[in-house]
Amino acid sequence: MDPFLNSLRNRRAAIQALINREQARPAPDGLKLFELKKLRLRFREQIEYLERLNREGQSKVIPVIRRKSSTLATVRSRT
Repeated sequence: MDPFLNSLRNRRAAIQALINREQARPAPDGLKLFELKKLRLRFREQIEYLERLNREGQSKVIPVIRRKSSTLATVRSRT
């Protein structure tokens, strides 16, 4: 199975665990829950897209976008 697809599934499961933990609190943070659920939905959409491509037999290179290092770290390294 595709390692990237497995990674997305693991990340989605981790987000689900965070959602469950937040909902179990006596006073869950609604904004935090909203953001976590939105993130979980994005992972689900990515997983479904990749699975659909695999079913259709289309192999496609998926670019991985990494975060750029913060400008603060760049400024610190110069001084």
